[in-house]
Amino acid sequence: MSFVTIVATKLREEQRNAFFLCASLSLLMLLWPVVFTQPPRFVLRIAVCNILLITSAAAFYKSLPGKIISLALCACLSVNFAIDFSTYSIYESEFNVAFAMSVLTTHMREIKSMASLYLYYMPVAIAHFSFTLIAIHLLSNKINRRQSIVSFVLLVLFFSWFSFSCWSKKQKDKEVYYPLAARILVNTPFYVAADFIIANRDNQLAAKVGQGGENYTNLTWQDQNIETYVVVIGESARRSNMQLYGFPLSTTPAEMKISNNALIFEKAIAPASATVLAVPMILSRADAEHFTVDNLSQNIVNAANKAGFNTYWISAQGNSGKSNNYVAAIAAASHHLHWVDGHYDDELLPWFDDALKQPGKKVIFLHINGSHELACTRYPESHDYFHTGNKYEDCYNNAIRFTDYFLAEVMERLTNRSASLLYFSDHGLEKNAQLESVYMHGSRFPSKEAYDVPQFLWYSDNALKSQPRKTGKIEMPWSTANNYFLMLSWMGIKTGEPNCRSLFDACFQPDNTFPVMDGGRHIFEYQQLRAHFNDPKPDITVKKASKNSL
Repeated sequence: MSFVTIVATKLREEQRNAFFLCASLSLLMLLWPVVFTQPPRFVLRIAVCNILLITSAAAFYKSLPGKIISLALCACLSVNFAIDFSTYSIYESEFNVAFAMSVLTTHMREIKSMASLYLYYMPVAIAHFSFTLIAIHLLSNKINRRQSIVSFVLLVLFFSWFSFSCWSKKQKDKEVYYPLAARILVNTPFYVAADFIIANRDNQLAAKVGQGGENYTNLTWQDQNIETYVVVIGESARRSNMQLYGFPLSTTPAEMKISNNALIFEKAIAPASATVLAVPMILSRADAEHFTVDNLSQNIVNAANKAGFNTYWISAQGNSGKSNNYVAAIAAASHHLHWVDGHYDDELLPWFDDALKQPGKKVIFLHINGSHELACTRYPESHDYFHTGNKYEDCYNNAIRFTDYFLAEVMERLTNRSASLLYFSDHGLEKNAQLESVYMHGSRFPSKEAYDVPQFLWYSDNALKSQPRKTGKIEMPWSTANNYFLMLSWMGIKTGEPNCRSLFDACFQPDNTFPVMDGGRHIFEYQQLRAHFNDPKPDITVKKASKNSL
């Protein structure tokens, strides 16, 4: 054997070894987050499809168009991997529709505040891209024409098989929530795109919520001797971190003083673990099992408008995508809409002051950032109160205390008015000791922590003197999905139908079940969930939504 032959053979062996190494690393990296969040059959489908894609790309790689296609393919695979890997690393969950909706409707300030969490994983994504492209390049030198044709045919058969299977299933079950494209993509290495397709569809449906709405043809209003109603929609506040509910640190000094003027809900339960799902259900007739366009259209803003209130929506959550999600679609019906691009929640107060100056009966919605991740960015340095040595615990508790300060400022402005304020958090947060920032949104199969929220209804002295009000503590579990009905009674609005889901109505009966939704739109019974994130996951049944649910 000649020297040239020996060298050529050695080079081929090295190239073969390099190919297997790069291809294996690429595949293992892609599957890493999937293995921990999905069943084995899903992992197998992703692996098979990924191998066929790389093989087919190698078949076309020798031409310039083939190289361009391969680069695009590698980029798409790596973006999918980066999104799912970072989501799993931060939240110990797969990427889901709630995350996708948040991405599509986020704003620049939130992107900047969250960037530090995700940029940390950028080198891993670059490594995946490099391994995948090198594997395609090396394989292109080895694959022959026949192998190229076989790999491409197998890829087409794979997609055709799953496409037909998904189409058949869709025809059989008439499921409206999952679009056909999402059903197909979820079986491929581009499975994250399926969540974005659903999220985009949901955003388009949300526009109908803002455009339509119940006519409330039988609506009537009875004066409750309250001129100004305020609804403060909190964000990511855990009930267990509030002094008002027994937390040992002084996180809610102002709220500790309101008991004589307030109705405090001891066991409020949010209907979802993400803002984009929870807030629409809290403000409308919709609930976890009946999340329909019609129910979302029947919301408290539309009802208040019809009853003759002047409605204000003042939000610290940004104006990007304000016409494209359920929260903003409901908000858009307000007579006065302000998206305040500020740093902290107290920057809403000047807008609130302007609304208070306007004459007539009014309801003012204040949507705050509260203690949303990253909590360290949710309050100014002047409110850096806790210094226990645990940075992220201190940050979160400081953010809770800053919300307490904000509520105190709002109530102070209402003191000399006949006014009432309803405060609740949209959802809670789970506590993950293995996560650097400790607290995280509940995602797939959350614990009760993701739904345990604070809620209270406060009256000014003038409002209490004008007529009897219910104050004290509500010890029974209360789903904030009933808040729409509670607010109707609170504001003296009758829709012509019995309002038996309102605590203030004579026909009220306490709930026996508490359906809640996770970020992936799965529905569970709250009472069956584990208490804390680190507890073992129970074997619980996923509930079915109503036929027309989104």
